[in-house]
Amino acid sequence: MVRSSGATGVAVKGRAANILMDGATPGMRISNISDKGVSHLGPVEKVQVEFVMMATKVVFLSTILVREQNAILVALPTSLISIERRKNARYNCTEDLMSFLDLSIWKPQADDVTAPPFYPHYKDVSSYLAVSDLSFGGLCAVTRFPAVNTVLRRGLIDDRAKLILPMQEPLEVGVEVRWFKRIKEHVKGKEDEASFMRSYRFGLEFISQTDQVRLAVRQFIQQLSQVGAI
Repeated sequence: MVRSSGATGVAVKGRAANILMDGATPGMRISNISDKGVSHLGPVEKVQVEFVMMATKVVFLSTILVREQNAILVALPTSLISIERRKNARYNCTEDLMSFLDLSIWKPQADDVTAPPFYPHYKDVSSYLAVSDLSFGGLCAVTRFPAVNTVLRRGLIDDRAKLILPMQEPLEVGVEVRWFKRIKEHVKGKEDEASFMRSYRFGLEFISQTDQVRLAVRQFIQQLSQVGAI
């Protein structure tokens, strides 16, 4: 990704295509830039280039040497900034990129007032728990309905849970509950200052993944890591 004004600037997506060493100033060509990205970088000379989806995030500052159609040529850096990621960095899901966890060990009952709203025509999705964030090693699921608390506890294993990612068939994965939190949130805009909503968060670790699941999670995390980029 390329940013025009440091780490807080708008990110422009691109792909490192090749390195040119035959000119007076060695450079790297970054291609596959969208028209909107090209327009954003139009008046910019100094840029920050970031390589994402690596165990270590690599960043360098550079100058745009040449502008091409949907590509730029930037000067090779004299130094690199290496930013170590946590072992399993978390990536927040968004409204446009949502995912869910469907446990095999818990299904809500229609007469349970602490369960999510129950619609007969959508019975198959009534047990879906929204994923707040995920990493290569696990995820955080969240719900506002306490019915699932009767089942989930620390150390519990579900080896037939289903991970539902955007535009993909449900993926079977084994998970273990690692932690549990009750969150109390005040409701903004209510006349009663004591108004609040409660949510329940569960940290789950992947304990068994197929190559298909690993690839799907990696691709989804790549999408999340580029949220906001043009």
